[in-house]
Amino acid sequence: MQKNNEKDFFDSPSMITFILIGLLVVLIILSQSFAIQSHMEAGEIFRSIINHNSIYLVSLIYFILIRFKFGKKYFDYLNVLFFVFFLLSTFAGLFTIFQSFGFVSILNLSFNILVTLYFGYSFFTDTVIGRDLKLADSPLSEIKNGQYYYLLLGIIIVSLVVSLIDVNNFEDVVVYLLEAMYQFFLIRYIYLYKEYIESKNDEKSKVKKETVKDKEDKKENNKDKEEKKKPSKKDGDDEK
Repeated sequence: MQKNNEKDFFDSPSMITFILIGLLVVLIILSQSFAIQSHMEAGEIFRSIINHNSIYLVSLIYFILIRFKFGKKYFDYLNVLFFVFFLLSTFAGLFTIFQSFGFVSILNLSFNILVTLYFGYSFFTDTVIGRDLKLADSPLSEIKNGQYYYLLLGIIIVSLVVSLIDVNNFEDVVVYLLEAMYQFFLIRYIYLYKEYIESKNDEKSKVKKETVKDKEDKKENNKDKEEKKKPSKKDGDDEK
């Protein structure tokens, strides 16, 4: 039986980034459909996009940049900027919950907090920042990668169901579904990156153990050779 090396689309980080870029473009256009249909000027539409879709706009720029050499070269710096924006969005969600307190707003805030922690833990643990902050020894490391992923997935599903209950028109249904898909592929992207880092660290640890074992075996072999080279004592010497 031949082994299939092809990954499913949800297990391929490259494919996921393309899906996220497409979803974000559609989300931004749909969420601004009212402004476009109202024949607003280009400047007003642009300001509306920045005000109402900042999280999608920043995410779109991030995922586009990491597809090019510039983004790959400065990947860690882009992650820091993306993480800072996650923090700002979380603080904004914290203030929003006081203005419109409800189950959906609580779910959104919970998602923002968890995805911010998950992103920071996954992308910074193996960097200079993570080593300085000792993220590998922090309480965040006690929760496994899969547990973060399924917890956030559960919040996405519950939030989508609750949002669809109060939906008024078909356009809102489409937007809610696209938002849920964006959130799903975002956490899948984070999950796959963390899985990659963990497998790379496991491989390094394995190579290190094999190297240490090889050195110990060489020492044992050299020790055996030296003992064999030593001249054996004669019987006469033993009698003396």
